[in-house]
Amino acid sequence: MPFTPVPGTYPIQYTWTNGATAAVNNRIAAVRGVATGGVGAATQLSAKDWAIAIDPRESAAGAPPRPIGVAVNARYNTLGAWVNRAPESAQVFAELADSVRRAESADSLLPTATSAAPLAHMPEATTSAIAINSDMTGDLCWLIVAMKLCPDLAVAIRIGPTEKHLRVCSAMIEQLVAARLGRRTILITGPAPAPGAPVPGWATGSKTTHWHPVHIARASLPPGTNVESCLSTSRRVFEAAVEQAMEEQRSIADVACELFEQTLTERLMVTEKNAIDAAIRALTQAPGCLSTAAGYILVANRVEDYNYQHNTTPARLAAVDGARGVRRLVTFGRPPVGGGGSHIDLYANHARTEAQRAYFWARLKAKMRELGRDVVIVGGRSGTFDIAYHSGEEPTGGGLCWDIAAAAQRDPEVDRLQQQAGPCCNSGLSLATLATVASQRDAGAGAVGDIAARLTGLLHGGPGAVRNPILPPGPATTVPGADSQAMRNAEVGRAAFEANTAGNMISAQLGTTLNLSEQIVSELACKEANRVRPVLPGVALPNPAAAPKPSPHPFLFRCPFCGDTQQQKSKYRRHRFWNRH
Repeated sequence: MPFTPVPGTYPIQYTWTNGATAAVNNRIAAVRGVATGGVGAATQLSAKDWAIAIDPRESAAGAPPRPIGVAVNARYNTLGAWVNRAPESAQVFAELADSVRRAESADSLLPTATSAAPLAHMPEATTSAIAINSDMTGDLCWLIVAMKLCPDLAVAIRIGPTEKHLRVCSAMIEQLVAARLGRRTILITGPAPAPGAPVPGWATGSKTTHWHPVHIARASLPPGTNVESCLSTSRRVFEAAVEQAMEEQRSIADVACELFEQTLTERLMVTEKNAIDAAIRALTQAPGCLSTAAGYILVANRVEDYNYQHNTTPARLAAVDGARGVRRLVTFGRPPVGGGGSHIDLYANHARTEAQRAYFWARLKAKMRELGRDVVIVGGRSGTFDIAYHSGEEPTGGGLCWDIAAAAQRDPEVDRLQQQAGPCCNSGLSLATLATVASQRDAGAGAVGDIAARLTGLLHGGPGAVRNPILPPGPATTVPGADSQAMRNAEVGRAAFEANTAGNMISAQLGTTLNLSEQIVSELACKEANRVRPVLPGVALPNPAAAPKPSPHPFLFRCPFCGDTQQQKSKYRRHRFWNRH
């Protein structure tokens, strides 16, 4: 192998000495000031540094103006040279990815496989596996929670031959090992289908980033293994919450949020928690940015070079700002372009890992509720938004998430959002619709869809502002201990979103279907999302938008069908299972 791991190094270092790709190595004279010797000399660098040096994803810091005649797709790398993707890069990255798979497997004692050398048996009596690309860090939070809640679930991480995969794969593996999930973490590599190759029937409508790892995993794992895409992770979490929600007479979304935070933070150290608690006190006390107003709109400022429809562009941020009313707008995640305004720096507030961020958001929302300050969380679908919204409890004012909902070209994450926000979960998550142009890097930046209208409906209510429109107006909408008015008014935005997707969601029981589109949402959520609902008049609600969300208790629940408030679980469960009130 041209790449050889260096024993005892952390992160793992590799030497690249010879092989069919030496032509690329000959051009590398130094990386970040470290001389390589050139001409195939053995140089010790991490996979991340090798990848950036050979084929940088973006120009290095301090890049000079692009010289005349240099191609627009050229990047200024850490060697101080403008480079295009070398013809040998694909082969170099394939070799490096395979070396990384072997080295990470040996370092953490992880099972590993390829289509040429498939796994003989699944680890720890697992029968199913989530197949995920090693660069899909936004799904890592859902993956960790799903694996902890489902002991029969493993993960097959496909280390791909690209610069981004090799930059971030070690961090993903490290977090899974730290969560004590290493024994169920399988590392795989393998060739993806050629560009232009026919899409298999089971992958119809799926992105290549979702079905390629499934394709490789099914060839690398034992025959009969149920392989799912990363999109089924949230389904696993919400289905795990169903039984507890019925037993405790709470909404599925409430229980799912609780499980989400508990499983992500169970191994946090006391010192980490204390540091985050101190940061929250600073934010919520003067002169902190969450100390002065009675209500806040917290915006996940996602700015990435992929899935542009999930980004917070200046136009979308302006739409949120125009509809916020008296609430104060505060961003988190990436700082807004140009700076200015109120911003929560997660790193500066000791919330760096997924576990730390889950603890941060769970405690921050609880603290704001105690102080009587209303919180609404807004943003495009991403790991940053998901952790903020779902950790611990839902925000008192609910939330707004946007995506493309057009049935012809909608992003598969839409179905996942449907499950998280659908009536069966009684969630306060409202959904906004973007046009299909939003997926284009430049042309979609100005696409704002109905963000302003949906946020206005969430904050101020309007026609049809009923907690769950499949129920007639009555006791269920005025029961003591119900959620805040803003959370109920999320039904307005949800109804508009579902109008674009109703009838297009499909589902089947996990383990019985190979089709990825049938694995994303639970059968129950699918049934509810496709239900035809009449338009109902608004109902007076007992809790104003800025009132703290009361803690749910069994004695506060009244069944709208029979009026029962007793602990007659069989009767309650029968009603709840089919109607999700």
